Amino acid sequence: MLLRNIFLKFLTASSLFSLSFSLSIPEQNQHEKGTLVERQTGARAVFAHFMVGIVAAYDQSHWEADCRAAKAIGIDAFALNIGKDDYNDKQLGFAYAAGEVTGFKMFISFDFVYWNSGDSATIASYLRTYGNKAAAYKYNNAVFVSTFIGDNAVDWNSIGSQAGLTLYACPNWQPGSLGNVQCGFSWDAWPSSNNQPINSNKTTATDVAYKNTGKPYMMPVSPWFYTHYGADTYNKNWIFYSDWLWNTRWDQVLSVGPQFVEIITWNDFGESHYIGPLHPDLPQVYAPNGQDNGAKKWVADMPHDGWQDVAKPYITAFKNGASAPTVSTEEIVYYYRTSPKSAACNDAVGRPTGADFDADEVFATVLVTATSNVVITSGSNTVTRTVSSGIHTVSGPMGVGTQSFQVQRNGVNVLSGTSPKQITSTCQNSAQPYNAYVGTIKSNGGTTPPTGGTATIIFNVVATTVFGENIFLTGSIAELSSWDPWTAVGPLTNPHYPTWTVTVTVPANTAIQYK
Repeated sequence: MLLRNIFLKFLTASSLFSLSFSLSIPEQNQHEKGTLVERQTGARAVFAHFMVGIVAAYDQSHWEADCRAAKAIGIDAFALNIGKDDYNDKQLGFAYAAGEVTGFKMFISFDFVYWNSGDSATIASYLRTYGNKAAAYKYNNAVFVSTFIGDNAVDWNSIGSQAGLTLYACPNWQPGSLGNVQCGFSWDAWPSSNNQPINSNKTTATDVAYKNTGKPYMMPVSPWFYTHYGADTYNKNWIFYSDWLWNTRWDQVLSVGPQFVEIITWNDFGESHYIGPLHPDLPQVYAPNGQDNGAKKWVADMPHDGWQDVAKPYITAFKNGASAPTVSTEEIVYYYRTSPKSAACNDAVGRPTGADFDADEVFATVLVTATSNVVITSGSNTVTRTVSSGIHTVSGPMGVGTQSFQVQRNGVNVLSGTSPKQITSTCQNSAQPYNAYVGTIKSNGGTTPPTGGTATIIFNVVATTVFGENIFLTGSIAELSSWDPWTAVGPLTNPHYPTWTVTVTVPANTAIQYK
């Protein structure tokens, strides 16, 4: 990657911009080349599980937006969960093309709810088609591949031979089944016993079992799990205890120290463990065929984007081998269910299994640089909790009405804001209230809504380069990688060389520095 600190620019985003500047780039030196190779070979990496089966309505621009958002917090690749949908090739084509445009990677995760031992030739064909794409994620020069379940269903060495590829197989197999694969992946990201909800926080017992195999381990991390389908669709209705899960699980990642982390998930709306953006323009991603009895009842207007801000410093710490995250920007990430458990719901599916374990509480994960008081006001209830510097989650009793949050030091509000979503005594959208609403309050003051106005900026740069060099863009906001050159936007495209270009969507009315 080539990123030169030639100019520092400043703008305020308010509409559609086209920006141009010029630079001449000297040849890379050997130290820069060596550093990049080291980062691409054997380094720790973070992925996000992406459900391809629900995005039949996506075009490439949707993929590009998801790639840029994931890259901005340090995610390296999407694990593309596929079954046997007839639009697989169309969407995989969009995905790998978007990855190439944005400098983001992809690998396929075969879902063995649909695949079986007789599908080896078809699986090899998929890997042959996509494993050599520019956006294909490789580890130690081998094409990365994974699964959901499917213990020993296929021989990955044989599939690699059929595909003409060297594979790095990291399937979701049990610890005792990993003898002929390179790596093990666990799906056990929530507190459970025999796949049933329990009234307990998540432990690292499963993670330790995988680590003890001596194989590289891909550790699962998830913020939530609530699903509410009746017998007329998928017939699954439960919530795994998730009140403290997101913050706690990332602390466990730093303690366990796996080779890889997989976030479950970027976009599984039906199970409520998404951290990617909502799609009010594509409601069909929330439900089978856009039906009203699908997940949009408990997903619409319930953003989870704020959880990305908690993940970002943990991802940096994980990749650096640190024992704790470093907070550079103070923030409150709050989350809560939008009705108490006693709310009256006109819902034929009924209360989910595990509902009794969830507390009627309002939660705030705070990212602070010094010892602070955290004030949570939920309806008529107000509590104050004291935290040290770092990232901590605290809670207060749920109350119907307005939800407000402050971080105070020396009697002064450092952060303060009110959520746009009130807690009500009745169920919203006639659905049981067990999904989480997530919002943020950032250090520039006020509440940052999970969704809002944006501006589209077209960056153009005239640059003379040598073969193999690329141009990247970084800047002062998350959408421009927050000055992190390793997650910078790009590479820029050059259809009219020597002009390089990239289009980025950023928050409207926001001051931006870039280079």
